[in-house]
Amino acid sequence: MSFHGCSRKLAAAEDAKASIESDIHPTSAVVPAQLDITDDGRQLHQCGPAIVEHLKSKSLAGLDVLVNNAAVITHLFQEVYAVNVFETVAVTESVRPLLNRGGTIVDVSSAIRSLALLLKTPGIPGMPEYSSSKTALNNLTVQWAIEEQKNGSGTRVVSIYPGAFSASSSASKTWVLVNSGNMIKSEGIKVPEK
Repeated sequence: MSFHGCSRKLAAAEDAKASIESDIHPTSAVVPAQLDITDDGRQLHQCGPAIVEHLKSKSLAGLDVLVNNAAVITHLFQEVYAVNVFETVAVTESVRPLLNRGGTIVDVSSAIRSLALLLKTPGIPGMPEYSSSKTALNNLTVQWAIEEQKNGSGTRVVSIYPGAFSASSSASKTWVLVNSGNMIKSEGIKVPEK
């Protein structure tokens, strides 16, 4: 089994691999790769085909898991939606045909996208761009889950909320604060059986 870890910077992907090296099973491989879906020079929706090209160059027959983890936080709606929503759609739509039967799509979201939570708390002030993009991602997660069930592919589509973490950018270090791991049960989804 191989895991392809894509990062904006190859060094970051290599560092991530090094940090888990002792936990990698001898029959598995971790392949660091550079892929920056935030690259301003890249035309929108070029990342999906770039990932497919990378995977085909490694002669992979298919994928078991796709993790959509890319995100940016700025005060520009267009920039946030380009990465957090539109490129995630492009990558997912490009890679879905490569998923093996019974594969999984994991969308990394945030508790601040929760409509129920936003009604109870003001959310994070000044972040409507980010929180609304994660609300859109959660809607996509539900839609993709319904599509996969209708197609009978056996592909699971799930959303996770990892909690607070530190994200380094070239200019600063930012803390992303969320309701760590406390998903509101009424917001969990289960696609009804046919």
